[in-house]
Amino acid sequence: MGSDYIAVTLVILVGAGVALQFAALARFLGERRPSAAKNIAYEAGSDPVGDPRGRFPVRFYPLAILFVVFDIEAAFLYPWAVIVRELSCAGPVRAGVCAAGISLLGIGAAVAFMAVLLVALVYAWRKGVIGWG
Repeated sequence: MGSDYIAVTLVILVGAGVALQFAALARFLGERRPSAAKNIAYEAGSDPVGDPRGRFPVRFYPLAILFVVFDIEAAFLYPWAVIVRELSCAGPVRAGVCAAGISLLGIGAAVAFMAVLLVALVYAWRKGVIGWG
C-alpha cells in the first residue's frame, strides 16, 4: 500500500527541488537594477490612486455572492451532462442507445435545478442587486 505512493512522492520532491534550484539561480545570478519606477504598483498603465487596502462598498458583496452561486451552477451542470443519457432511460443503456422506455428524470432534474436558479435570478433582479441598463 505504501509503495504505491513512492512514485508520486518522488515526482513531488523532484518538482520542488527543481523549483527551488531555479529560484536560487535567479536570486544569485540574476541582474539587479533597482529603481523607483520598478518598485511602484502597475495598474494597467496608469498611476495608482488611493489606498490599495481600501474597503469595497457593501453593494458589491451581494453581486459577488450571486456570481459565485451562478458559477457553481455551471459546475453542477457538467456532471449532469455526462450522465443525462443514463438518467433519461428507464432501462439500461447499451452502446449509447436506450434499451427501454424514456424517463423524464434526467431532463426533469435539470429543469427543476434551472427553475430554482431562475427564481433566484428574478428575485435578485427585482431587489436591484443586478441592474441591466
